[in-house]
Amino acid sequence: MNTRSSTSQLPDHIAAGDVVVALAADPAEAWVKLTPRGKVTTRPGPVYDFDPEALAARFQADDVKLAIDLDHGIARLASQGHTVAAVGWIEELQARDDGLYGRVDWLDAGKAVLAARSHRYVSPTFHHENGRATWLHSVALVTAPALSNMPALADASGASPEPSMTKAIATALGLQAEASEAACLSAITTLQSEKVEKAVHDATLATLDATKTELDGLKASIRKGAVDALLEGALKDKKIVPAQREQFASLCATDAGLDQVKALLDATPKGLKDSGLDDRTVDPGAGGGDADVDPVALAADAQKLVSAAAAAGNTLTIQAAVAQVMATKKKAAA
Repeated sequence: MNTRSSTSQLPDHIAAGDVVVALAADPAEAWVKLTPRGKVTTRPGPVYDFDPEALAARFQADDVKLAIDLDHGIARLASQGHTVAAVGWIEELQARDDGLYGRVDWLDAGKAVLAARSHRYVSPTFHHENGRATWLHSVALVTAPALSNMPALADASGASPEPSMTKAIATALGLQAEASEAACLSAITTLQSEKVEKAVHDATLATLDATKTELDGLKASIRKGAVDALLEGALKDKKIVPAQREQFASLCATDAGLDQVKALLDATPKGLKDSGLDDRTVDPGAGGGDADVDPVALAADAQKLVSAAAAAGNTLTIQAAVAQVMATKKKAAA
């Protein structure tokens, strides 16, 4: 790139990227190339299409002078509530064969920056539709171009910094994607104020654990009461003998087990003969008739029949299974 030396006069335009040291005595002579003509691929990758005539016509129709700032300060910082001053104003646009040019009225601040050569490139901020530029928002002096062959083009977002990140944060906070930064900060502050202290968190967990333990104990107590009532009734009706009580009680350790024992006792006839074993351990070989039937073994055999029926795709109730087992035993005994 050729750097122009200080002179009292400038040519009728300054090529993009050659903005610089020398300033025309008359600002009206300072024409700067703002965009190329046609499609341009930026160094980051996106492709944009510029129609100088259309952009100049839109500028004329809007009748709004374009501000020149540093590093896209107006586009990036003004939306956050910061005041950004212009360093120059584009008073006129002109479509030329190689692109769009602007006549700049440089302010003292802009002249100082150009004289210091700290910002040597021109970069327009523009709105676009599917990559086609529709109107210019502002222009900036920047330090790094986005194109090697068009140094003036540095930024084409036309929006506040990192818009996708702002939308993602808003969505994560349960806000609309278009929520402002202030709304996001407010939501974060609210979340922080609602944060539960560790001591409160631990106390709550301890309370929940204690409640669960209490409920489990209550449930076990209720089941024990139901088991006791069931077995006492079975003893009274002589469906079981005292020595079998603990065996049946162990079968009732779960809700499912209790239901099975209920079904078994419902299918067991009342009035078993007096075994005389109230105070003694039962001899498994003693007794006769119905007294020879071991209810625990009967329940196990009946459950096998229920399982076999289920495996075959059939349904067999525990009562029917008990009846089958007892019928088989009676038939075998006969």
